[in-house]
Amino acid sequence: MRDHKAVRGAMRLMCALVDYLLLMLPVQLVLLFWIEANTLSADFLFRLLFAVYGVLLIEYNQGATLGKMLGRLKVVDKSGGKPTLLYVGLRELIRSMYLIPVVGWAVGLISAVLLFVRGTTLHDMAGNTQVIFRWEEKPTDAELEGRHESR
Repeated sequence: MRDHKAVRGAMRLMCALVDYLLLMLPVQLVLLFWIEANTLSADFLFRLLFAVYGVLLIEYNQGATLGKMLGRLKVVDKSGGKPTLLYVGLRELIRSMYLIPVVGWAVGLISAVLLFVRGTTLHDMAGNTQVIFRWEEKPTDAELEGRHESR
């Protein structure tokens, strides 16, 4: 599966869409209709919450947002370990900027093309991360020792 960039790219885009819709619908409804924020403020707050959502879930949910959990994906650093909070924050901030009209959309399109051509995105490059399928995860030393002890 490692060489199938199209399958990996399509799965990542579908998982991102799930994350976007899970967060966008309730947040925009609350901001626009309950709090009655103006559209520009609601859009800015949504982008900020989208970045915070990504950081918190990747940090505290074993490297996966809700969309990535559905797709059995996981964010790891380039060596396969847990990414640092600083890099995850940078990664998610850049990813949320794809939602900025025109310029962000253009950069997001470039990132999507990179995903299908090189297997990585701009936000992965900036955050020194990669997204893997859960079954590609390398076992930790503690897990390996546990397997040897149980035999």
